[in-house]
Amino acid sequence: MGNPNDDSYKDLMDIIHKILGNQIPGKDGVPPIVGVKFVVGGGPQNAPSPSRMIPVEVFECETSFTIQTELPGECPNDFTLSYTNGKLQLLAGENREYRAELPLAGIDPSSIKTRLKNGVLEIFCGKLPAVPTEAE
Repeated sequence: MGNPNDDSYKDLMDIIHKILGNQIPGKDGVPPIVGVKFVVGGGPQNAPSPSRMIPVEVFECETSFTIQTELPGECPNDFTLSYTNGKLQLLAGENREYRAELPLAGIDPSSIKTRLKNGVLEIFCGKLPAVPTEAE
């Protein structure tokens, strides 16, 4: 997750590839990443109203992100989604007291789609095409 040009992102992906390298065969020695689960949420400490964390699962592939979450029982259809400054924000509940904020730089905001079934929300986000650097 994050900016693929960031060194910490590359370090994390190297670690994941090393862990999975001996377990899952892949193309060119790089194992396929099926998914990485991050639980995120909560608001700033000085938020005017308390917010509650919505656990999410984030799956990344070369061209997209898929986010899955089970919305709280009291607000199974009541949510808003926004993408600003490289962050995807999910708010749910009558007073938007439930939240998740994901740093997903590099996605195409026009590609964001959702599917809600039985209280499970899936968010699909396509990535912007990679911009080649001078070294490439």
